[in-house]
Amino acid sequence: MIRGVCFDLDGTLLRDEHMDDVLVRVAAGVAERHGLTAADVDAVHRRAWTEHWDEIGDEWMVGRIPTDVVIAGVWRRALSQFGVDDLDAAAKDAAALQWRIETASWSLYPEALEVLAECRRRGIRTSIITNGPSDLQRAKLDAVELTPHFDAILVSGEVGAQKPDPAIFAAAVSGMGVTADEAIHIGDNQHADVGGARASGLTAVWIDRRGADLESEPHHIVTDLRGLVELLG
Repeated sequence: MIRGVCFDLDGTLLRDEHMDDVLVRVAAGVAERHGLTAADVDAVHRRAWTEHWDEIGDEWMVGRIPTDVVIAGVWRRALSQFGVDDLDAAAKDAAALQWRIETASWSLYPEALEVLAECRRRGIRTSIITNGPSDLQRAKLDAVELTPHFDAILVSGEVGAQKPDPAIFAAAVSGMGVTADEAIHIGDNQHADVGGARASGLTAVWIDRRGADLESEPHHIVTDLRGLVELLG
């Protein structure tokens, strides 16, 4: 009997397919300010992000580095390759532009609130388990008014552990007041969500919105959140 459902946030409840467009728009704005080519800025920035993530990603995810510092650090790294004057100020300006454009783009998948309401109607407890820094993930939750819909919200930057670590799944199950074998976790990441849920004793549901290759062993696969309702019985 399912008494609790844990939801991933990004790519599960919150749309994430817009991020490529966000980065393109930010790069265009930064390029215009510094007399550069937008495509060049975009390419260098994406490469800088990958390099920066390799160095600080885990620290950021468990809350040890503020988001504004991370975003500005990536832009400092990128803009240094173009010989931009007053690099620190330019990086902060680019980071502020990125924050404005990104926060304005946040939105839920159309079925998200419908499915959360159905869980409530059935008396099923709900939680969110999301990897990310507290400042960023909480801003997302508040922007789309999701916070009141959950009995427990677990953010890796607050817990100090990130999916697939069983510790964050255990905290979510405890927060809902259910046991692991009474809970489903649904998410779009096969390693963090499916692997973490299985290792923690939860029923693992992979939400595959894009027709990706199967690389894990979810208990169930759905293509949108409405598919979850069918699994609740």
